[in-house]
Amino acid sequence: MIPAISPGRFVPNGFWRKDIGTPQLERQVDKIEAPNHWTSPLVSRPAATVLSLAFAILLALCAAALAQVLDAARNRLDTANAALQQVELTLERRDLSDAELQQLRQQIDPIAASIQTAVEELTPQLNAAKARLDQLGAPPSDKTTPEPEATTEARNEQQKLFNDVDAAFRRAHLLALQATQLGATIGARRRILFTRALFERTSSMLSPTLWLQVVSELPADWRAIRLLAGDSYSAIAARVGALDLALLALFVAAIGGLCVPVSRIARRLSAREIPAAGPSRLQRALTALWVAIATAAVPVAAVLAVVSVIDAFGLFSPRLLPVITAVVNGVERVAIGIGLAQGLLAPSRPSWRVVKVADRIAAGVLRLVLAVTAIVSVAKFGEAVNDAIAATLTTSVATRGIGALLVALVMGLSLLRSDGEAEGAGAQAAPPWRGPARTAAWAVVIVLLGALVVGYVAFAAFLVDRIVGIYALGAVLYLLIVLADDGIDAALQPNALLGRTIVSSLGIRRESLSQIGALVAGAAHLALLIAAALLVLAPWGLQSDDLLGYLRAAFFGFAVGDVTISMSTIVVAALLFLIAILVTRGIQRWLDAKYMPRTRLDSGLRNSIRTSFGYLGVIVAVSIALSYLGLSFEKLALVAGALSVGIGFGLQSIVNNFVSGLILLWERAIRVGDWIVVGQEEGYVRRINVRATEIETFERATVIVPNSNLVSGIVKNWVRTDRVGRVRITVGVSYDCDPERVRDLLISCAKAHELVMAIPAPLALFTNFGDSAMDFELICFVDDVEMAGRIKSDLNFAIFRSLAEAGVAVARPRRDVEVRGLQKIEAILASAVSPPAKGRSSG
Repeated sequence: MIPAISPGRFVPNGFWRKDIGTPQLERQVDKIEAPNHWTSPLVSRPAATVLSLAFAILLALCAAALAQVLDAARNRLDTANAALQQVELTLERRDLSDAELQQLRQQIDPIAASIQTAVEELTPQLNAAKARLDQLGAPPSDKTTPEPEATTEARNEQQKLFNDVDAAFRRAHLLALQATQLGATIGARRRILFTRALFERTSSMLSPTLWLQVVSELPADWRAIRLLAGDSYSAIAARVGALDLALLALFVAAIGGLCVPVSRIARRLSAREIPAAGPSRLQRALTALWVAIATAAVPVAAVLAVVSVIDAFGLFSPRLLPVITAVVNGVERVAIGIGLAQGLLAPSRPSWRVVKVADRIAAGVLRLVLAVTAIVSVAKFGEAVNDAIAATLTTSVATRGIGALLVALVMGLSLLRSDGEAEGAGAQAAPPWRGPARTAAWAVVIVLLGALVVGYVAFAAFLVDRIVGIYALGAVLYLLIVLADDGIDAALQPNALLGRTIVSSLGIRRESLSQIGALVAGAAHLALLIAAALLVLAPWGLQSDDLLGYLRAAFFGFAVGDVTISMSTIVVAALLFLIAILVTRGIQRWLDAKYMPRTRLDSGLRNSIRTSFGYLGVIVAVSIALSYLGLSFEKLALVAGALSVGIGFGLQSIVNNFVSGLILLWERAIRVGDWIVVGQEEGYVRRINVRATEIETFERATVIVPNSNLVSGIVKNWVRTDRVGRVRITVGVSYDCDPERVRDLLISCAKAHELVMAIPAPLALFTNFGDSAMDFELICFVDDVEMAGRIKSDLNFAIFRSLAEAGVAVARPRRDVEVRGLQKIEAILASAVSPPAKGRSSG
């Protein structure tokens, strides 16, 4: 909160005092306002009348000159007071922009200079008046020896003049303090605006003007730091004696000495033996948790203990408290970051590594975490020093910009080095998340550098803070998720204590424990994700009560009725919709991979549940997005009416297919995996979508069939009730064969096949007397209709071989062709081949 200036109160010497916002400034004002008692020894010797008169005349002349200086100082202080009152009145506005605050800050500098001039003018005059009063001495206490009247008048006049100068001097100091306070208030408000306005553009890190201003302000900042250090040292020296310092040093040394053995004990406890079969993931996660706690707890506890000891001696001044807090937070940041990295990556012990990465990557990530957390901690320390010395906005921008720039450079160098190591590793398998992680890291580096170059230093600094926070939160979240998954699974095993207790007390089946474990683990996942989301959004809430309101203020909205729609609301609504869809997809994947495989549900029912949950998630996502936009279902009545007209014309088929898809999902006449025949197409159902169903044919082609055709048309489903199929084989034998023997051969071939069902028993039927053969038909049943084709082929081979061995001839088709009018052809052929007559030959 910004220190507020109250209406004020009266203080001695008759001028109005403004309340100061900090206890330290209050003490300084109290010191200024404390009544001064300047006394001198009583002069009891008589003075000559002539000398007293001459001295009085001299004092009168000095008083006249002093009165002129006093009048000039009073006029200067009146002007400064009026200007400060105007600045204070302006600061009561809470909508001041940074430019307006900067103008007010520029007004305070000349006011402070004018007040300082008045103080410099009044200081020698005050000292001179005090010296003259000392020379005059106190009034005689003995009333029997009267004092010369001129001396009494001179003393009274000098006392009045001294009181006036002293009042002006105190007023000047108070006005100077008020100017300092207003300057600090303006600086604090500007820094608050700078922190909140993440996307407000400031000076670029490449701007020469920024660095020229920083260089010009360095002497003043250095003087302020030296003054802060000097005041702190003086306060410590005044409060602590030699014995206290010795005790303090002894306590600090004892704390430092305890850190070494405690660290060794923690490392020994962490160095567990590797089991013969290798550590399980639960064991690795538990070890990682212990390593993280042991690594971070020792330095953090040591720093907190040192700070507590120093605070017990009362050595912390209020101005140093933010700096000490920054030091403690920096140690915590580095220690926790290194602890989590060592616990999860275990660079020196690959067998205990929770995240399976290469040794080089693990070592590189550990170095990166150390560098980034150290840079951020140093930057935070610099910001705390800036707050303590009331540094200008330019210095704050430079401090944050340098920290963000160093983080971006360190991340970029680490990424380049990891790319080189990956190329040198050759064909070594990389984890699947390495590509997305590299892309995200390079995106962060580019955004940081771009923000610093363009001038969005606040956004870059905020992004750096979020990088460190999200890293720590993500590491803890991953570790807790692993512990929840494997811990719950291990605890709910049938042979575990908790599992046996649940089975015996609740009477549930042993195989149901895995389903309960999946549900509990899923609930734990959801709780951890919600907690992580709240922690990620916490910094936004700390800076404002409504972050989305600040984002919306950056865009111009337009009103549709009583609903205001802007780019920000549309973007945020789209993000909410996307997040809801992603959550839905995640739950669907969890149902597919974790829960439903542990049930006895068939694949078709699983798909129906998964698809229905997807439809429900889409409805919820749309509802969330519309609610954020301010479009309730009542306000969508007009839109629904317009849609009804569209549905009646152009969207009728789409709605028909959508409703048909819902009917297919819940009626389950056709399920995913069924073998169906639709018209001329035959194949397996692979997916039932919103509008159409995908069928994969035996030629590996995909046929898209509208859902309405499956509901209203004729569909043949081979596996609707069960997967039992019938095989029919037709055989024709010669009339010379024994039908009874043929029947026995066919039934024996069917019974001999291992995939033919015994019940119903195979059946051989004498179906027909053919033209050239007796027709038989073998009928048998198989467990899986998908195997019917292969079984039919096997039976054909077996029947042919069995009939051949038994001497049963398989009838071949015989056709008799009758040709009429052959007598004429025979006569012509006979005449052609008969010998010629003799008479004709001789002649």
